Amino acid sequence: MHSRQSLWVRIAVLAAVGWVAVRLGLVPWLQLDRIQAEIGYFQELVRQHEMLALLILGGLYFLTTALSLPFGLFLSVLLGYLLGRWVGTSLIVCSATAGALVLFILARWFLGRWIRNRLERQPQAAFIARGFEHHAFNYLLLLRLIPLFPFWLVNLVPALTAIRTRDYVAATFLGILPGSFVFANFGASLRHFKLGDPWSTETVTALMLIILLSLLPVIYRLWKKKRPGIGPEVPG
Repeated sequence: MHSRQSLWVRIAVLAAVGWVAVRLGLVPWLQLDRIQAEIGYFQELVRQHEMLALLILGGLYFLTTALSLPFGLFLSVLLGYLLGRWVGTSLIVCSATAGALVLFILARWFLGRWIRNRLERQPQAAFIARGFEHHAFNYLLLLRLIPLFPFWLVNLVPALTAIRTRDYVAATFLGILPGSFVFANFGASLRHFKLGDPWSTETVTALMLIILLSLLPVIYRLWKKKRPGIGPEVPG
């Protein structure tokens, strides 16, 4: 009930903001052509200063992951738009893995007690931690492949378990590859988005991949109900 009320509050706030924008004459600034022109300017900067752009964008994604900031999804789409699906995916995976590793090291060796106290307020944290008691690599790989829990929570909880650092890095790198590609690919498809022809093959394919990724937790939970003795447990 509480989550539904929160959803309706967000919808109401967005509607109110939209109404105010229309009344103040701000809508022209939201036109697609204007937005694409502005982003096109940044694309040109990226082409002119490719190495510097990679360092800046990669560093930004690294900090977003290491500091558990809620901008990862937006940055994934933006990197796909600016760099293309393949370079964007590569930069996302490397930067996110590096950021997650730094967070893992800090949580395990320097901030363990503080992190533990913080995670005690998260009911899902204890559940995730239990999954690392057996087959830690496979369990973390599953959590990376299927977004069953918030990304920042999956970054922190393993640091309080016995998983080896190399297993953490390998499972993180391999596990976030598919999702990183999905969102980078969506960003790349937006390069060719047009209001007059919004349903191009490239755009539809990118949207279908996002829908499939978002449905993976539901599919996995249904599969677990039919085969309760196979695979790591997840909350219903």
